[in-house]
Amino acid sequence: MEMGSLPEWFTACAELLAVCTALFLPQITARHARMESYVRMRRVTKGLLTSFADDRESHGTEPVDELESAKDLQLYLRVAFFALSEPREIELRDEVQRLYRVLARPQPDIAAVRKEIAAL
Repeated sequence: MEMGSLPEWFTACAELLAVCTALFLPQITARHARMESYVRMRRVTKGLLTSFADDRESHGTEPVDELESAKDLQLYLRVAFFALSEPREIELRDEVQRLYRVLARPQPDIAAVRKEIAAL
Protein backbone atom coordinates (compact mmCIF):
# COMPACT_ATOMS: atom_id res chain seq x y z
CA MET A 1 0.00 0.00 0.00
CA GLU A 2 1.41 3.34 -1.03
CA MET A 3 1.19 6.30 1.36
CA GLY A 4 1.29 9.00 -1.31
CA SER A 5 3.49 11.99 -1.68
CA LEU A 6 3.74 14.92 0.69
CA PRO A 7 1.83 17.33 -1.60
CA GLU A 8 -1.05 14.85 -1.79
CA TRP A 9 -1.17 14.63 2.00
CA PHE A 10 -1.05 18.40 2.27
CA THR A 11 -3.92 18.74 -0.23
CA ALA A 12 -5.99 16.13 1.59
CA CYS A 13 -5.49 17.88 4.95
CA ALA A 14 -6.40 21.24 3.40
CA GLU A 15 -9.59 19.78 1.92
CA LEU A 16 -10.51 18.22 5.27
CA LEU A 17 -9.95 21.54 7.03
CA ALA A 18 -12.08 23.34 4.42
CA VAL A 19 -14.95 20.89 4.90
CA CYS A 20 -14.79 21.19 8.71
CA THR A 21 -14.76 24.97 8.45
CA ALA A 22 -17.72 24.97 6.08
CA LEU A 23 -19.67 22.68 8.39
CA PHE A 24 -18.96 24.23 11.77
CA LEU A 25 -18.16 27.91 11.20
CA PRO A 26 -21.83 29.00 10.92
CA GLN A 27 -22.65 27.26 14.20
CA ILE A 28 -19.68 28.82 15.99
CA THR A 29 -20.51 32.26 14.60
CA ALA A 30 -24.15 31.95 15.67
CA ARG A 31 -23.15 30.83 19.17
CA HIS A 32 -20.76 33.76 19.48
CA ALA A 33 -23.51 36.17 18.37
CA ARG A 34 -25.92 34.71 20.95
CA MET A 35 -23.34 35.12 23.72
CA GLU A 36 -22.66 38.73 22.69
CA SER A 37 -26.39 39.44 22.62
CA TYR A 38 -26.84 38.02 26.12
CA VAL A 39 -23.90 40.01 27.51
CA ARG A 40 -25.23 43.18 25.88
CA MET A 41 -28.70 42.53 27.30
CA ARG A 42 -27.29 42.03 30.80
CA ARG A 43 -25.35 45.29 30.55
CA VAL A 44 -28.38 47.25 29.30
CA THR A 45 -30.80 45.83 31.85
CA LYS A 46 -28.37 46.44 34.71
CA GLY A 47 -28.03 50.04 33.61
CA LEU A 48 -31.78 50.53 33.29
CA LEU A 49 -32.47 48.91 36.66
CA THR A 50 -29.75 50.95 38.37
CA SER A 51 -31.14 54.14 36.87
CA PHE A 52 -34.64 53.21 38.02
CA ALA A 53 -33.37 52.41 41.53
CA ASP A 54 -31.54 55.76 41.67
CA ASP A 55 -34.66 57.63 40.56
CA ARG A 56 -36.80 55.69 42.99
CA GLU A 57 -34.42 56.52 45.82
CA SER A 58 -34.22 60.23 45.01
CA HIS A 59 -37.88 60.71 43.99
CA GLY A 60 -39.56 58.29 46.38
CA THR A 61 -42.83 60.22 46.61
CA GLU A 62 -43.39 60.52 42.85
CA PRO A 63 -45.60 57.94 41.18
CA VAL A 64 -43.62 55.27 39.36
CA ASP A 65 -45.44 55.98 36.09
CA GLU A 66 -43.98 59.51 35.98
CA LEU A 67 -40.33 58.46 36.30
CA GLU A 68 -38.54 58.50 32.96
CA SER A 69 -36.31 55.57 33.92
CA ALA A 70 -39.39 53.47 34.73
CA LYS A 71 -40.87 54.27 31.32
CA ASP A 72 -37.59 53.34 29.61
CA LEU A 73 -37.41 50.03 31.47
CA GLN A 74 -41.06 49.21 30.72
CA LEU A 75 -40.53 49.93 27.03
CA TYR A 76 -37.41 47.75 26.95
CA LEU A 77 -39.25 44.88 28.62
CA ARG A 78 -42.18 45.15 26.18
CA VAL A 79 -39.87 45.01 23.19
CA ALA A 80 -37.86 42.18 24.75
CA PHE A 81 -41.05 40.18 25.26
CA PHE A 82 -41.54 39.90 21.50
CA ALA A 83 -37.91 39.89 20.37
CA LEU A 84 -36.31 37.23 22.57
CA SER A 85 -36.19 33.53 21.80
CA GLU A 86 -33.15 32.25 23.73
CA PRO A 87 -34.00 30.61 27.09
CA ARG A 88 -31.20 32.45 28.94
CA GLU A 89 -32.39 35.82 27.64
CA ILE A 90 -36.01 35.03 28.51
CA GLU A 91 -34.93 34.02 32.02
CA LEU A 92 -33.01 37.29 32.39
CA ARG A 93 -36.03 39.26 31.15
CA ASP A 94 -38.24 37.54 33.73
CA GLU A 95 -35.76 38.37 36.49
CA VAL A 96 -35.64 42.02 35.38
CA GLN A 97 -39.45 42.15 35.37
CA ARG A 98 -39.49 40.79 38.91
CA LEU A 99 -37.00 43.42 40.06
CA TYR A 100 -39.04 46.12 38.31
CA ARG A 101 -42.16 45.03 40.21
CA VAL A 102 -40.22 45.09 43.48
CA LEU A 103 -38.97 48.61 42.77
CA ALA A 104 -42.45 49.76 41.74
CA ARG A 105 -43.92 48.88 45.14
CA PRO A 106 -44.81 51.78 47.46
CA GLN A 107 -41.90 51.19 49.89
CA PRO A 108 -39.22 49.13 48.12
CA ASP A 109 -36.13 47.87 49.90
CA ILE A 110 -33.70 49.59 47.55
CA ALA A 111 -30.55 48.26 49.24
CA ALA A 112 -31.68 44.66 48.76
CA VAL A 113 -32.68 45.34 45.16
CA ARG A 114 -29.29 46.92 44.44
CA LYS A 115 -27.61 43.72 45.66
CA GLU A 116 -29.80 41.67 43.33
CA ILE A 117 -29.04 44.03 40.44
CA ALA A 118 -25.31 43.63 41.09
CA ALA A 119 -25.76 39.84 41.06
CA LEU A 120 -27.35 39.83 37.59
